[in-house]
Amino acid sequence: MLRPSRRSAWASLRTRLRWSWRRFERRLPESTRRSLPWATSLLAHALALFLLAVVIRFAQPDPPTGVVLEPIGQLRDDVTSLHPGDRPGDSFTTLDSLDPPSLPPDLSRIDETILAVAELPPEVQLGPNLDLTPSVAPGELAASLNPGRFARPASGSLTSPMLGRSRVERARLVRREGGTVESEAAVERGLDWIARHQRADGGWSLDTSNACSQPSCPQRPAMQSDTAATGLALLPLLGAGHTHTQPGRYQQSIARGLAWLLNAQQPDGAFYLHDGGNHAYLYSHAIATMAVCEAYALTQDKRLRAPAQRAVAFIARSQHVLGGWRYQPMTEGDTSVHGWVLFALRSADIAGIPISKRLIRNASRYLDNAAADKIGASYAYQPGRPPTPTMTAEGLVCRQILGWPRETPALLQGSAAVFQHLQQDNDRNIYYWYYATMLLHNMRDKNWKTWNEQIRETLINLQVRGKGCDAGSWDPISPSPDAWGKSAGRLYTTSLSLLTLEVYYRYLPLYRDTSPIDGGDDAAPLTAESSAASP
Repeated sequence: MLRPSRRSAWASLRTRLRWSWRRFERRLPESTRRSLPWATSLLAHALALFLLAVVIRFAQPDPPTGVVLEPIGQLRDDVTSLHPGDRPGDSFTTLDSLDPPSLPPDLSRIDETILAVAELPPEVQLGPNLDLTPSVAPGELAASLNPGRFARPASGSLTSPMLGRSRVERARLVRREGGTVESEAAVERGLDWIARHQRADGGWSLDTSNACSQPSCPQRPAMQSDTAATGLALLPLLGAGHTHTQPGRYQQSIARGLAWLLNAQQPDGAFYLHDGGNHAYLYSHAIATMAVCEAYALTQDKRLRAPAQRAVAFIARSQHVLGGWRYQPMTEGDTSVHGWVLFALRSADIAGIPISKRLIRNASRYLDNAAADKIGASYAYQPGRPPTPTMTAEGLVCRQILGWPRETPALLQGSAAVFQHLQQDNDRNIYYWYYATMLLHNMRDKNWKTWNEQIRETLINLQVRGKGCDAGSWDPISPSPDAWGKSAGRLYTTSLSLLTLEVYYRYLPLYRDTSPIDGGDDAAPLTAESSAASP
């Protein structure tokens, strides 16, 4: 018997498949029959594209071992934005580029001529001396300077303690004093959050959800004091070197915030609007005064001088007979309010606003009374009470800016005790961390490096990330409640966290370096001998 050939068998199979397909098509609805060719074509093209992608993927060579394909830690999110302000004159770069440079991961390779940090014009770096003409002789120039009543940093007499906020000095200080690319990136994210939560009238509220239009903004009630909130918002913006007179992304935010404060100022010089109860009165006024005086010190904008002078005069009238300040004018002081007021007076002094010797002498007398030991190494909330670590840190920082030398036994003993307590205390308290960080940074002894690494990394890790409305802020409740943030709110915790991360450059180092932390040329002192004197 003859067998059919292979070709005949294949033809017979194709015929059967064709007739089976036609019978299948006749049973389908008309609409399905019309769309079937298109669906078949789509499936075939999709299969072809998939096979092409597979071929391309496996045709590429594997990257060599150890090569990092993308730099880690670049300041991309904010610094390299295409915001209209990021052009010549912007505080982040001197280049007109669609892709402005940012801090490289290797901080030792910073190009300080194009560094992505804030820049102030040369004429604003001399603080109270800006009204002098260049024709003044050097001897007359030095003689005409207001010597001030506070300890000056280890710098030349013509340099403002805020020079560290300028472009090149900020870069050097970040690298030398213990900052990192990540800490600077955290600052930029936090400043962006603050600017996004400014109210339409230019002020800020401690309950920032009232100023946000995004439904995802966390609703977390806070105490009320718009004066304190506006001052707290402005301080980290100014601390990073931004001003209302220099083109930049926060120029308008700062200008509107300062305008709100000036409009809120009362005829007697007080900034407080009595919107948060009696306990917030002098706290709020001191914080607002500090912001206005810092803005004036950085820019010498003459529109700010008279309001700053009235605010300082109000502080002078509010001092208690025993030298302190508390919630209400002329009431017996407490160390917490006292610290904020002294920092406001120091900012006024830096700006060239005269501060009376009697005012500072009485302020020092209050600290003598608030000291909880004979030499002044620990401090209480009020005289006669037991000392606390937080008030000790704040009181010792006050002693530093009033002129105690770094080798003062009380400073050495007190700062060591604060450091030891910080190592043992697991409670979250940004108020304590803020003052303790300033204290230990000014001391710059062996304890500073250890504490700096801990607080820096802790704050970086606590900052809210992601794409939500709260990105860039510090939550006052999560992952653990802050001691005062529970009532003061998200703006409070965010502002103090930013000020803590700006400690490297917000003020020039107060004391001359005798034993650099990291060694090398960059660790050498920026300036000559300290002009700090004993109180």
